[in-house]
Amino acid sequence: MVKDNIKLLIADESHIHYIDEILETITAAAKVRGTGIAKRNPKYVENLMLKGKAVLALDGDKFAGFSYIETWGGKHYVTTSGMIVPESYRGHGLARRIKHVTFSLARKRWPNAKIFSLTSGAAVMKLNTDCGYTPVTFAQLTDDETFWRGCEGCINHDVLVRTERRYCICTGMLYDPENKRSKMIADEEMESDKELVEQIIKDRFPNGFPADEAEETH
Repeated sequence: MVKDNIKLLIADESHIHYIDEILETITAAAKVRGTGIAKRNPKYVENLMLKGKAVLALDGDKFAGFSYIETWGGKHYVTTSGMIVPESYRGHGLARRIKHVTFSLARKRWPNAKIFSLTSGAAVMKLNTDCGYTPVTFAQLTDDETFWRGCEGCINHDVLVRTERRYCICTGMLYDPENKRSKMIADEEMESDKELVEQIIKDRFPNGFPADEAEETH
């Protein structure tokens, strides 16, 4: 998808060299906000790229944005995570366009899965709401221990531990495909980029989605 010279695509092995810059940008942004963020190691992000579970925005060869998808609990739950847009590319709706790709990819690849998010950012909460997510308690999210171990690198992890995983600084938000209102909101939000997003997915998966393999740990 190309708008304002920015191309969005589903990453593959040719984009692995962007990983260090992506992770450095995510970490720097979290420090500026003064909020926590779950750390991801480079090999884990590489694995997501190889499996077609990462979305990249490029301005020519320059890194302009990123997000990825993870599956949990036997693929009954999906997260779209790690959203980052470098400061010089903010303010032009790029995060929304990246969200459209990750969210659409998640819905198409795992149509029966619940899609959830843990975030402390107001902008991400707004994007999620526009996509049909609703605030939920942590008890309504996955009980997959691998997911929750991913929070251990966050500076606010002690809050999660003290509350016995009932709540934390982040807000839990959930998209349930069986919720008719949520689905209607999501369909309306995706309509503007529908054809372009479908082409991005087709470019990466011309023969359809592959059988999923087990995720590597963080």
